[in-house]
Formats: sequence, C-alpha cells, structure tokens
Amino acid sequence: MTIKCPKCGKELPDESQFCLECGTRISNPAASRNLSIFSNGKIFLALIFIVLIIGGILIFAGGGDHSNDVNDKVDKEAREFDFIIKEIDAYDNVYDGKTSYTYYLYVLFNKVPSNKDGYLLKTTYYDKNDTELGSEIETLSSAYYDSDYGNSVGHYTSYKYIDVDHAKLQVIKDDRVIKESEAKLDKNKIDFEQQKTNK
Repeated sequence: MTIKCPKCGKELPDESQFCLECGTRISNPAASRNLSIFSNGKIFLALIFIVLIIGGILIFAGGGDHSNDVNDKVDKEAREFDFIIKEIDAYDNVYDGKTSYTYYLYVLFNKVPSNKDGYLLKTTYYDKNDTELGSEIETLSSAYYDSDYGNSVGHYTSYKYIDVDHAKLQVIKDDRVIKESEAKLDKNKIDFEQQKTNK
C-alpha cells in the first residue's frame, strides 16, 4: 500500500514520514503507530536485558558455590570437639547356648559443645583389610557424660566371632562428618572366655 505526498504528489511507501522527492513531512498515523510500537519494543527489550543481567548477578552471588561456607561451619564445629580413643575393648557372653561378642570404645572427651543436640557418634569396626564389619550410631547426648576416665561408646554385638583390627569414631551432624579418630585393637588385651574354654 502507498500514500501520496500532499505537496508534490509522489507516491511513497505506507510507513513514510517524509517525502523522498521534496522532503515534505508527511502526517502519517500508520508510520507514527509503527514508530511508537518499535520504540516501546526497544524499551521492552532493554528492560528484559537489564532483568537478565541483574538475575544472573543474583544467581551467581546468592546461589553459587557455598562449599567454603559449609567448610567453615564444619571447621568451627570441629573445634568444639577434642577427644581421643583410649582403647578398643570387648567381651563375650553366653546366653541360652549362644555366644555373643561385643566390642566398644573407651573414649576420653576433653571438650564437647554445650549444646549436644543433633550430634551423632558413629563407631565403625574394620578388619585388617579395612573391610567394614559392623557399626553403631548413637546420639552424643546419650553416650557422653562428664568423666575423667572416659566414656564407653559404640557397643556393637555380633553372634559370630568377628576379627576386629581397628575402629573409627566419627562425630556427625546433618549428614556431615565433623571430626573423626581411629584406633587399633590391641589383641593382647582381648581374651574372650569362650575362646579360652575352646583352647
């Protein structure tokens, strides 16, 4: 579709604002409407671009890698604990003709947090090939009491003899290991009654 210049009569494209022949300004509502839509479109695109940039900054700043924050929290919580495994001990028991073997740790807690809620103690027993033989999980508040002689934790019972070589004690909170320690079993100190009887 075309329009005519009111001054020289030249046929012009519909969206023209000036005559290409004489330069007269054309009063063209269609061209004004197209320009207005185009301008608003530019503004709209610019706004979308700004929103995307701001959104990207917020995502990187707020939703980025918080591993340092998590590590700092774990380090801070680890400093709330100071303990050593004094020894691994064990005993056997016969009941109703069945023999059970129970292993446990003597742990000396030099320091624990005042708020013990949410902390778990996981004791895992291994053989000499580092194969897991069994484990026990208990709350810190149920296993710990203030003692100069140590606390017995991680009582694990098996109805068959297991050849424990070493054990690991882990303090866990929110599925994260806060602190851990290992100890080797001194087999010279373990003398099961049933083994003595069967010798």
